[in-house]
Amino acid sequence: MALQATEQGSCPPDSAADTDPTRRPLALGGMDCSKRGAVAGIPDDALVEILSRLPAKFLCRSKCVSKAWCGLIADRLRCRKLPLTLEGFFYGCVYESRDEYRDHPFCGCCDERDSESDDEDGSEDDKEGSSEDGDGSGGCKDKSGHFINLLGESVPLVDPSFSLLRKQPEIKNFTLLDSCNGLLLFGQTWYSAAGVTTSYIVYNPATEHWVPVPSSGFSSNQLEYFDSDDDDEESCVLTYLIFDPVISSHFQLIEFYHNSEVALLQTYSSETKRWGDKPRERRRWKKGGKWDMHKTMTSMRGSTFFNKMLHLIVSPSSSSTSPELIAAIDEEGKTRKVIHWVEDRGFPVFVGQSRGLLHCLSVSGHSDDNSCHMTELSVWVLDDYDAEKWNLKHTVSFSELFGKKSCKFATDYNVTTIHPDQNLVFFIQHWDYKLISYDMDRKEVCALRTVGRDYGVIAPYVPYFSQTPVLSKKH
Repeated sequence: MALQATEQGSCPPDSAADTDPTRRPLALGGMDCSKRGAVAGIPDDALVEILSRLPAKFLCRSKCVSKAWCGLIADRLRCRKLPLTLEGFFYGCVYESRDEYRDHPFCGCCDERDSESDDEDGSEDDKEGSSEDGDGSGGCKDKSGHFINLLGESVPLVDPSFSLLRKQPEIKNFTLLDSCNGLLLFGQTWYSAAGVTTSYIVYNPATEHWVPVPSSGFSSNQLEYFDSDDDDEESCVLTYLIFDPVISSHFQLIEFYHNSEVALLQTYSSETKRWGDKPRERRRWKKGGKWDMHKTMTSMRGSTFFNKMLHLIVSPSSSSTSPELIAAIDEEGKTRKVIHWVEDRGFPVFVGQSRGLLHCLSVSGHSDDNSCHMTELSVWVLDDYDAEKWNLKHTVSFSELFGKKSCKFATDYNVTTIHPDQNLVFFIQHWDYKLISYDMDRKEVCALRTVGRDYGVIAPYVPYFSQTPVLSKKH
């Protein structure tokens, strides 16, 4: 099934919800009292089955029918029976304060790439949401972000410009970093003589509620990061968001920090409102340890929140001959499980979850004696999590997928995500900057959107419509 994606604000054809009666909202504000009473008399179990067939937006509207319906939909014990699915992607969200960054040497939106807006690989989509400075000084541009709507609906689902955040006087800049179960994570960068420090914003686009998160205290030297030829000299920070409303209304952050001497891990909890300090876990990540944290952080191989833990592909240290591993890290930063990978399954490039099971995508086969240029992609599913039993789900050649005999991961393409409910995988092609989907059932490739060369992070969006106490700010 080829998805029809639309940029926010365009006018696509009628959605399935408009033409399929089973997907229309069961009751809205215009229903009279007699009809409302009749519908409200449906047993809860039957009502849950009916509501589970609604798209997320109409499910949210159905909460207005009555207090009973609102309570039923919001009931966390029934959340698993009322699943929300992937509705689209945020990307290209970089907002920078003109006053703060106009003359800064590391202002990414002022570099020579802006002069290439007429590049043949670009599109009109890349220009939306950006405007030149009104003073004509040629300073920074405001890049407000984009949203790709997979449902093909003309009614806006979210505000991709995040205008509410942009209006906040205390927010000087923010960059999209991650997403998890309806919440988005933004980073705020602060420059000083000591280096670069990052604080955070956690935001729910569906409710427009947000909360700031202070810096953990880690500081990376931006000049060293860009100019060093020695990987061991680089300093960088990588932060993940963890949120599962079925378990708790609180969220956690897991922050990895790497410099020339040590790789550290810190965690933040919205419940305690502070960063923790885990000395034992810090020792595990020290330089020369079991895993190469710098290679892991810069590999672009993604991550997923599954089985109450963050799962990511980690690279063995340079002194080790073992293949890649998949580490499962809990909200406190403790490594709870290490899933081993076998070399004959290929080289793992992405880990995700679909239909309640952990999936891993790997690449293999090279015809030019260069192990970086692979010729096919395989999708593996972990049918037995405890026994680490991987089974092959699907294989596709790069000729069928990308129209090229061989491709190099992270250079020619990158994996965006795997659909949580369908046999679909999403990729970015770096030669034309297109987001494409691959349907494993139909063996079909569909081009969804040209995102442009500076697309940044592409964050999958599964809406979450309930208000959480930890996200208290809206104005």
